[in-house]
Amino acid sequence: MRTRALTWWRGRPVLFRDACGSAVLLVVALLNWWSDGFRPGVSDTLLVLAGVVAVAWRRVAVVPVLVVTGVATVAATSLVGTASGTFLPVLVAVYSAAAWGHRVAGAVTAAAVALGASVAAEARSGAWDGTEVVAITAVLAIAVAIGLAVGSRREFIAVARERAERLEESREVEAARRVTEERLRIARELHDVVGHHVAVIGVQAGVAEAYLRSRPDYAQDALGHVQDAAESVLTELRALVSVLRTSDGPDERAPVPGLADLDELLDRVGDLGLTVTVARSGDGGPLAPLVDLIAFRVVQESLTNAHKHGDGRAFLTIERQSDALNITVTNGIGRTGGTTAGGGFGLTGLRERVTSVGGTLDAGPSDHGFRLHATLPSLTGAPTKETP
Repeated sequence: MRTRALTWWRGRPVLFRDACGSAVLLVVALLNWWSDGFRPGVSDTLLVLAGVVAVAWRRVAVVPVLVVTGVATVAATSLVGTASGTFLPVLVAVYSAAAWGHRVAGAVTAAAVALGASVAAEARSGAWDGTEVVAITAVLAIAVAIGLAVGSRREFIAVARERAERLEESREVEAARRVTEERLRIARELHDVVGHHVAVIGVQAGVAEAYLRSRPDYAQDALGHVQDAAESVLTELRALVSVLRTSDGPDERAPVPGLADLDELLDRVGDLGLTVTVARSGDGGPLAPLVDLIAFRVVQESLTNAHKHGDGRAFLTIERQSDALNITVTNGIGRTGGTTAGGGFGLTGLRERVTSVGGTLDAGPSDHGFRLHATLPSLTGAPTKETP
C-alpha cells in the first residue's frame, strides 16, 4: 500500500505536489500564530500568503519565487519579527534553488535575506541582537548547504544512470554485432562445407543426363560421384549442426581442414574430371591454424569454380615465403563462357576471410581464362582465433 501511494504521488505533476507543500506551510504558519497567541493584521497575512503561494512555483519559476519569498520575509520581519510565518517559505525557496541547479541565486538570496532580516529585526527592536542574527544566517546557510548536497547527489545519480544507459546500449550494439558476425560465419561455413559438394552434384548430374542413353557407363560413374558427394554433404552438415548445437570448446570439435588435406582435395576433384597442375615452392614452419584453414578454403573454392565454369584444367601455385603465403589458381574458360566468379557468395566470403587476417585477394579474367591470387600474411604471426 505504501509503495502504491508513493508511486501515485510521484506520478502527480510537479506543480500539484508543490502546491500541496505550500498548503502544508500555510498550516504550519497558522499553527505557529495560534501557539504564540499572535493575531496577524491584513499586511502580515498578505505577506505570509504571498510567500506560501509563491513556494508552489519553486521548481517552475525559481528566481521569481526567491524574490517574492525574500522580500516577503524582510518586510514581515520589519513589521512582526522573525516569528511572522514567512521565514519557512524562504528556507524552502533557497533550498529548492540550490538543489535544482540555481546555486548562485539561492546563495545570494540567502545572504540578502539574512542581512535584510537582521537589519529589519534590529530596526524594529531598536537594539542589536547578535544571537538572532547568527540564528537567521545559520538556518539559511544550512538550507543552502542541504540543497547543494541534494543537488549534487541528484546530479551524481543522473550521471550514473546515463552511464548505465550508455553501457546497456553499447552492450546491445555489441550483442547485435556478435550476432551478425556469427550469422556471417555460419553462412561462410555452410558455403564452404556444402558449396563444393553441391557443385559436384550439379555438374555430375548434368554429365549423367547427357550420357544416359549414349554412354550408360559414363552416366553410371557420374551418378556414383553424385551419391558420394551427397553422402559427404550429409556427413559434414551433421558435424556442422553438432558444433552449432553444443558449447564444446574447439578441442572437442572435428579437426579443421588445412593444406595438409590438399592431396585429398586434389584426388577428389581429379576423380570428377578436373585436371590440376600443382606447383609448390618455398618452405617454412607450420601455418597458424586460421591461415591454414583460410588457405585450404581458397584452394577449395577456386577449384570448385574451375570445375563448374572452366575447361577441365586448372593450374595451382602455392608459394611459401618467410612472411607470406601466395596462392594462385588459373583456369581456362569453359563452353558456357562463365568464370570462376560465379553468381553466388563464394568470392565474397573468401575475400572477407582473407582480409580478416590482413591478407589480400584478387580475382578476375586473365589472358587465358580466369585467375585468382590470394596473399596471406605472416605464417606464424597471424591470429589463431577464427574470426567470422
